Amino acid sequence: MLIFHITTPELWQTALNRGIYECPSLKEQGFIHCSTLEHLLESANIHFKDAECNELVVLHIPEKKVKKNLKWEITRNEIAFPHIYGKIPLEVIQDISILERNTEGSWVFSE
Repeated sequence: MLIFHITTPELWQTALNRGIYECPSLKEQGFIHCSTLEHLLESANIHFKDAECNELVVLHIPEKKVKKNLKWEITRNEIAFPHIYGKIPLEVIQDISILERNTEGSWVFSE
């Protein structure tokens, strides 16, 4: 199963330069927020509603490659979301996709 993490182009570029991905929530909360495909766009539209960037990067992460640091925890609306307790090595990221805003201002997958 794939899990997904939404990030900004700037944080993704920093990860590419360093060879490992981390984000502010890792220091602030101790983990990296992830989502299932089912909840991905909802998460983007809640947590990045006021983002000043024109696109977001979605990291596709095979659950089995981060299993050691992965916990499923109940959060929003009593739904279990995947949280990664540690930095993400770039070699475990299977793919990326791009989100962009539609004409209504909501995040959608880029075509």
